[in-house]
Amino acid sequence: MKFLATSACVGVLLSALSASAAEDLKGAFAEGTLKGEIRTFYFSRDFEENTPDRADLALGTLMYYRTAPLFGLTAGLATATASDIGSDDDKAVYGLLARDASGDHESFTRLQEYFLQGNWFNTTLKLGAQEIESPFLNGHDIRLLPKTYRGLTVENTSVENLTVKAYYLTDFMGWTDDDFVDISSVAKGADDEALLAGSVRYKVPLNTILLDSELWDYRMEDVFNSTYLKATLSKKFETFSLSFTPSFLKQDSIGDDLGGQFDTLQYGFNTSLKIAGFDVTAFYAKTGDDDLFVPWGDGKVLIQQINASGRADENAYALKLGYDFGTLGLKGLSAYVFQGLYDTPDSGTHAASDINETNLSAQYAFAGSLDGLSLRVRYAWVDYDSDAADDFGDFRIYLKYTFSFGGKS
Repeated sequence: MKFLATSACVGVLLSALSASAAEDLKGAFAEGTLKGEIRTFYFSRDFEENTPDRADLALGTLMYYRTAPLFGLTAGLATATASDIGSDDDKAVYGLLARDASGDHESFTRLQEYFLQGNWFNTTLKLGAQEIESPFLNGHDIRLLPKTYRGLTVENTSVENLTVKAYYLTDFMGWTDDDFVDISSVAKGADDEALLAGSVRYKVPLNTILLDSELWDYRMEDVFNSTYLKATLSKKFETFSLSFTPSFLKQDSIGDDLGGQFDTLQYGFNTSLKIAGFDVTAFYAKTGDDDLFVPWGDGKVLIQQINASGRADENAYALKLGYDFGTLGLKGLSAYVFQGLYDTPDSGTHAASDINETNLSAQYAFAGSLDGLSLRVRYAWVDYDSDAADDFGDFRIYLKYTFSFGGKS
């Protein structure tokens, strides 16, 4: 915590109001920016039968410092902490905090990012530890701290409306890790295998509708290869808007099949209507013969508070109804109800394990003197169509405060 406090103070003191690119090394640090987020989360899960209940109450901090560009070069450093602030050790650890030798809740501190970044000729190169966002490789920010990765990333935007990306990654940290581990450790027996990924994204320049398409490929030797295609077609009318997003994923184990043998796919879509403050979205997803292999975050067709489409031979359906109360003058307040059904065959890997999940969520973004502060409350009820599974309720509270200092105006 001392290191965090010192970093924050130094970042604030070094911040100044000047131009966006520094003229010398001293200016690069003095004109840098500090961005942060303070999170207080409470997650609990209460089971109907004999499964031990879980609960975490934790305080998290994320501090990101960036130097101003100097000859196209930028340096970044980020720290993160997860602190137990009163979790009940009579309940199992939920996943916000680490677990000590006795199985109790444990606080930890880590370096979230440290990198050098270069920007030249419409190309950005970033080397080091960094957070990444892509459909099946991302921060997967559903716990206290997001996942982070180590390696080289490249992005080019030389052609209008076209973005090309490439990744070479060797290590990652999960939600509760305090140090990096080999990225291939998710596959038993794999050792020092890098993850290679690349994408092409093109926004079709149409006047009347928006068409955004992207193609991704992820590969790890002797483990797997995934190819993912997604498109979003949307149009705004005078009083409402429509969107349709189909996607297709093909996954295969390769080489020595160190992540297990699988040959599967997932296809589906979501389609939404926004009108008068309401947002109605329907989902459908079909998964192939095997479970999806998605250890670093995912872009599955259907993702709820607890479950997501991706089990072998599964058909998943859902309907989400949201409302923005800003339409009624309550700016910053929104809510939704989200009902999903995950249907599997009566025989096979997931026999008689159909799942019903109901989600309720409400969130409020404060304004004025409390700008940057937000509160979200969520509840999920999960009902299994099997006596072998234990139904449960899942309750979550998210209190966040975001802030920034420095840079040029």
